[in-house]
Amino acid sequence: MSTPCAHCGLPVEVEAPADAPVFCCTGCATVYAALGEAGLQAFYSLRTRLGTDGGPTAPEASAERYRHFDDPAFLARFAPDGHRIELALEGVHCAACVWVVEQLPRVVPGVRRARLDFGRARVILDWDPAVVSLSAVATELHRIGYPSSPVGRAGEQALRRADRRALIRLGVTAALAGNTMLLAFALYAGADADATFGRAFEWLSLLLAIPAVTYGAWPFHRSAWAGLRLRVPHLDLPISLGLIGGFSASVIATVTGHGAVYYDSVTTLVFLLLAGRYLQQRGQRAAMNRAELLAALTPGRASRWNETAFEEVPASLLRVGDRVRVRSGESLPADGEVVLGSGHVDQRLLTGEARPVPVIPGMAVFAGTVNLGEPLEVRVTAAGQETRVGGLMQRASAEDDERAPLVALTDRLAGRFVLAVLSLAVIGGVAWALVAPDRAFTVVVSLLVVTCPCALGLATPVALAVARGQAAAAGILFRSTAAIERLAGIDRVCFDKTGTLTEGQLRVATVAGQVPPGLIGRLAAVSVHPVSRAVARFDPPAGRPLATDVQEVPGVGVRGVVDGHLVEIGAPQRLADAPLPAALADAVAAAIAAGHTPVRLRVDGADVGLAAVGDQVRPESAGAVARLQAAGVEVEILSGDHPGVVARLGAALGIPTALGGVSPEGKAAHVARGHAAMVGDGLNDAAALRAAHVGLAVHGGAEVALQVADAFLTHAAPALVAEAHAGARRALAVVRRNLLFSLGYNALFATLALAGQISPLAAAVLMPLSSLTVVGHSVLARSFPRSPSRAAGAAAGYRMGTGEGARPAPAPKSR
Repeated sequence: MSTPCAHCGLPVEVEAPADAPVFCCTGCATVYAALGEAGLQAFYSLRTRLGTDGGPTAPEASAERYRHFDDPAFLARFAPDGHRIELALEGVHCAACVWVVEQLPRVVPGVRRARLDFGRARVILDWDPAVVSLSAVATELHRIGYPSSPVGRAGEQALRRADRRALIRLGVTAALAGNTMLLAFALYAGADADATFGRAFEWLSLLLAIPAVTYGAWPFHRSAWAGLRLRVPHLDLPISLGLIGGFSASVIATVTGHGAVYYDSVTTLVFLLLAGRYLQQRGQRAAMNRAELLAALTPGRASRWNETAFEEVPASLLRVGDRVRVRSGESLPADGEVVLGSGHVDQRLLTGEARPVPVIPGMAVFAGTVNLGEPLEVRVTAAGQETRVGGLMQRASAEDDERAPLVALTDRLAGRFVLAVLSLAVIGGVAWALVAPDRAFTVVVSLLVVTCPCALGLATPVALAVARGQAAAAGILFRSTAAIERLAGIDRVCFDKTGTLTEGQLRVATVAGQVPPGLIGRLAAVSVHPVSRAVARFDPPAGRPLATDVQEVPGVGVRGVVDGHLVEIGAPQRLADAPLPAALADAVAAAIAAGHTPVRLRVDGADVGLAAVGDQVRPESAGAVARLQAAGVEVEILSGDHPGVVARLGAALGIPTALGGVSPEGKAAHVARGHAAMVGDGLNDAAALRAAHVGLAVHGGAEVALQVADAFLTHAAPALVAEAHAGARRALAVVRRNLLFSLGYNALFATLALAGQISPLAAAVLMPLSSLTVVGHSVLARSFPRSPSRAAGAAAGYRMGTGEGARPAPAPKSR
C-alpha cells in the first residue's frame, strides 16, 4: 500500500502508522524538518488551500469533486450517447501533455480512447460505462495533473481560474526570487566573512527557496511525474530534474556546512521558466483561437440592442435572449428567431440549397447564413458552439480519429529527444565533474533547461491548426489537419464533370420525340440531381401532384409513378435493356456532337423522347487544370455522363484521361488506387469521396459533405481546388521550416551548454523564445491567402448569395 510523502505528496511504498509522516527521499525529510524548526508548518495547509494546481491533492478529494459526473442528468446533457464526452482540461501546456493524456487507456481499464485537442485543451473521452464510471476516469485525469470540467461556460471559467492561479504563482515566485537574490548579494558582498551571518543567510535562502521549488515549480514536477507514471518521457522531465538537482545539492551543502549553494540561481530559474511558460501559453492560445473553424465561418462582431440603441460587440459576448440586427449582405452571428423584418437568407453553407430561403417574423435563422434582404432583427436562441454551425464544427473535430502522420512523427521524435537529453546530461555531468567539478552543476542544469523540446512538439500541430483556420476563411473546410497533409501529397485529381469543371446550371437544349407534357417534370421535380432539375425547369409541375413510389439509382436514373403511369428518366445506355428507336439513337449522336448530355425519357416501358441537356464550361477551369498540372498533379475526369460528351470536355481542357459512363462503384475503385483526390458531389459521389486518398466535396452543403468527405469547398470552382492543393503544400513547408528551426536551435544551444557557454538563467530565457518563434512563424505565414484569389473570391460571392438561384446581394454597408 502506498502512502503520500509528507512533503511533496508523491506515493511511497512503505508501511507506517497513520499519524507518522513518511518521506520519499532524504531531501524531503530534511526540508520538512527545517520547516518545522522554523515554525513554517502552515506552508502545507496553504498549499492544500491553493487547490489542485498548487500541489498534490488527496485522491478522496478528487473523487468527491467528480462524483456528479455520474449523475444521469449530467450524462444526458454532456454525454447523450452515454459513452463519449468532451472535457476541458487544466494544466495542458505543451505537446507532451498530449502523449500523457492519450495514454489513459493503458492505465484505466474501460477507457477505449482519449484524444486531446492540444490547442483548445479539450479531451474527447470514449469509455465503457459497464467497466468504469466517468467520475473514475476524471479522477485519474486529476491525479496525473489535469483537472477537468464539461465543455461550455464551466470550461471557460476553469480556464480563467487557471490563468489567475498561474499569475499568482508567477508573482509569488518573483517575490521569493527577488528576496533570495538580495540575500545572495549580501553574501557576495562579504556577509559570509562572519560565519554566523553566513550560515543564517544560507538558512534564510533555503526557507525562501522551498516554496519556490515546491509551489512555484509544481507545474513542471507534476507534468514530469505524470509522464513517469504513464511511462512517457514528458518534456518537463529534464527541467524538473534540473531544479530538484540544484535545490538538493544546495540543501545538502547547507545542512553539512560544506559546498556551494545555488538558491538564488534556482529561484530565479523557476521565475524565468514560469514567465516563459506563461508567455508561451498565451501566444499559443492566441494562435489556436485564430484557427477556430467557427470564427472563420461566422462574423466576429454583432450589432446588439442595449436597451437604448444597437451597439457593436464581439460575437462571443452574445447570450440567449439578446436581440441583434443583421444588415443586408451580412452573416448572422448566432442562431435565432426573426422578430422584425422579412426577406431571404442564403443557407447554402449549411444545406447546399442554391435558392435563398424566404424568412418572416417567427421563423428560425442560423449562424453563418447570409441575409440577402432588408435588415433583420433576430432574438438569439443559441450562440457560439451551441449554434447549428458550431455543432457541425464540433462534430467534424470530434469524429476525426486520425492524427496527422507528421504530428505522430514529431511526437515520437520529441519523446526520444527527451531521453537523449537525459543521457547527454549524465555524460556531460560526469565529464565536467572530472575536469571542473565546480561547474558541473551549472552545465547540467543549463543543458536540461535550454534543450526542452517544446518548440519541436509545437512545430507541427500549431502550424497545421493555423493553416486549417486560414483555409476555412478562404472557403475550404477541412475536417481534420491530417487531410491537409494528405492533400499536399496527392499525385492525381479526379473531377466529376457536372458542377465542378462545368457551371452546373443545366438546361434542356432540345427534345426529340413525342413527350407527353406534365408527366416527366413531375417525376424530375422529386430528384435533386442536376439533370433532373433541368428537366423539371423545362417541364414544371405547375402545382400538380408529384410522383410517388420514387426510386433513384445513382449513375442510372430515377423512376416513379405519375397519375398511374410508370415514368423513367436516365442515361440512355443504362436506363433500360431495350435498344433505342432509330430516330432517338440519331438524337443521341446529335446531342453528343453538340457537347450535350443525352437523357432518355420513358413512359410505361416505352421510349417517348430524348432530351439534350447542355452545360457551360467554367471560364476558370482551363487555368485551374493547367495550374494543377504545372504542380506535377495528373488531372482526370470521372463522370457518369455519356463517354462522348466527357471526351469532348477533356479535349477542350487538355485532360488526357476523361472517362465517361463510369458508375459510382467504378469511380470508387478508380480513385482508391494511389494518392488520388476526388472532387465531386457530397451526395452522388459519396463512395468515391470516401475511397479517395482525399475527398473534396463541392455540393450538398457542409452538413452533408463533411460526413463523407475530408474537406468541403464552399464554391465548386476548380480554381479553389488548385488553391486548396497549393495551400496544403505551403502549410507543410511551414511545418518543415518549424522543424528545422527547432532541431537546429536545440543542436546549437545543447552544444553551447555542454561547452559551458550558457548559464542556467540564460537557458531559462532562451527556452521559451524557441516556442514563441515557432508559434509566431505559424501565425504569420500565410498558407492560404488573406486576400482572396479569384477562386476564393468566387467562394466569397457564393456566401454573399450571388451563385445560382440567388439574387445579387447589395454591397455591405459600412459598419
